[in-house]
Amino acid sequence: MKFKDYAEAEEPALEVFKLCLDTVFDLDDGTTEHLERLSPEARFVYLLWCFDGEVHNGGFDQLFFNSLGDHCAEILTNLQAIGASRSAELLAQAMIWFPDGSPSAIRAERWKQLSPFEDDEHYHAALDALDNAFYKYEDNLVELLHHYVRQHPEAKVLSI
Repeated sequence: MKFKDYAEAEEPALEVFKLCLDTVFDLDDGTTEHLERLSPEARFVYLLWCFDGEVHNGGFDQLFFNSLGDHCAEILTNLQAIGASRSAELLAQAMIWFPDGSPSAIRAERWKQLSPFEDDEHYHAALDALDNAFYKYEDNLVELLHHYVRQHPEAKVLSI
């Protein structure tokens, strides 16, 4: 399966994302995600689509709490690469709360990093403001991802 197989779809990135979702969660082995099974281009689509959903569903705090937060550094790089400069700026501002502005890629460690802010009204107010700025959707990640899929027709979904 290649991206070109979905380039003419009304929402090509959604079609690629669905295939990615089936691929990363199709094993019943206790592991939540198998991102290594995706090609770099499919991983790019998968992570940014999930990022968009996480922040729209529960804000940056939810992103940091859930397993997708393991990939914050990669997501930030991908946002910059796709031209989503406002979203990248907002994520980078949210990441400032972590030591060296770098959330741990290990969920349990990231929770420990966040624990001092559990009852910190400044932290919650800052993230709420970043969430509200993200909800203005200045970058339109979905459209950027549709364009990305169409611009990479030879990209494969699977890494094999």
